[in-house]
Amino acid sequence: MEYVTIKNKQYAVKYDVDVLVAGGGSAGVGAAISAARMGAKTLVVERMFYLGGMLTGGLMSKIAVAPLNHGVAEEIMMRLDEYQHSRYLESRPEVPTDPEVTKLLLDKMVIEEAGAEVLFGTSVSSVIVDDRKIQYAIINSLDGEEAVRAKFFIDCTGDGQLAFSAGAEHMVGNEEGYSSSPTLMFRVANCNLDDTINAMSFNPKLRESESNTYSNHLIPPYKNRENIEKDLYAHFADFIPYARERFEQYPDLFSEWEKEVILQRGVLFMNQPQPGHVLVNCTRIKSFKGNDNKELSAAMVEGRKQCECIFKFMKRFIPGFEHSYIMDTGSLLGIRESRRIKGDYVFTQEDVESAAKYEDGIVANHGGVEIHNNGRGTDIRELGKGVYYTVPYRSIIAKDFDNLFMAGRCFSASHPALSAARNIAYCMSLGSAAATAAALLVKSGKQNVREVNLEELKSLLKNQL
Repeated sequence: MEYVTIKNKQYAVKYDVDVLVAGGGSAGVGAAISAARMGAKTLVVERMFYLGGMLTGGLMSKIAVAPLNHGVAEEIMMRLDEYQHSRYLESRPEVPTDPEVTKLLLDKMVIEEAGAEVLFGTSVSSVIVDDRKIQYAIINSLDGEEAVRAKFFIDCTGDGQLAFSAGAEHMVGNEEGYSSSPTLMFRVANCNLDDTINAMSFNPKLRESESNTYSNHLIPPYKNRENIEKDLYAHFADFIPYARERFEQYPDLFSEWEKEVILQRGVLFMNQPQPGHVLVNCTRIKSFKGNDNKELSAAMVEGRKQCECIFKFMKRFIPGFEHSYIMDTGSLLGIRESRRIKGDYVFTQEDVESAAKYEDGIVANHGGVEIHNNGRGTDIRELGKGVYYTVPYRSIIAKDFDNLFMAGRCFSASHPALSAARNIAYCMSLGSAAATAAALLVKSGKQNVREVNLEELKSLLKNQL
């Protein structure tokens, strides 16, 4: 057995691979599938006990898949539709999913079909760096701490944990240091959405909206009914004027804190593949930076309290929810932003809003800025129909390192630019791009991320551009 020593402590080199993917969330899934399919020996380490991250354990069971994205995310949605005998992909860009079915599918696609090895309950605790290269990652699991040697490392941890351990330069938050506010998702079961739609059809107050949202979220009741019947996306929002009326009518039913929780985003929910289930997406954790474990722990507790509060209002006052119950809350907090690792290029808001298209572009996206503010409200700036931009390869390779990629929400972007480019399908595409580049480098025998053949890489990624 080979050993490596750090500060007088020895670690057994348990794995020797081409590509180490740190994190098995959306970006990690895209990376693992792409690297392994290209023949690279691929190891994924994931601290939870399922793949998919926010898509599964985080209960963000609704993927925004742009019509121009024909990558891994589209393939997963097609497979889910086939499994469920549904046609949700037709409702893109908003595609409902079932998180439990998705867990099963991702195990099959990543492990059984692509052939990547996955270690659950495992995280990167430290790394060994020498001459601009990560030589080993130290992983921590039930087996204790062990070393992994890899030719290339892809940080898909969301928080940039691997790159941070290596000493990579990083950014956090806006000018004040605050990141976009996170959300803890929850699902409610035993809902009668037919009753909800009937009530909204006859009570205009239930349909009034105050908060800023996307144009395709403003769906009239009759259209929501049609969509549900056709296995398409239905969205219900935001009930704020209706809530104000109920607070006046029942002044002692909700505390001031509960009123603030409900009014900060209203009540937003959407249909799920299973009948009678809805996904609720409206909690908000204020003053969040995302680089402190104590802060994260408190945010999870706060998130669950907010879930309970919002459900209290739904069950009492929204028709169709009289007999409903909380089915589950996310086992992961929906963190929109934490550490962003600095790359050779920092993707910017100007790149998004000018629809920049780069020679080394590796992923295209249509999303505009969406900053969930520290207080109430969301800054949403939709791009025009058919408008898109590309993110350059330089933004997924870590500055000052020669064998380190980052994909997902820790890629090199400014605070507002990341808010436009962090959705699940997009993270999968970033992971796929990083892994495809890594596999190409392994095949060519090159050791520097900057030596990849960009034309060959772009050709392989044409379904994402």
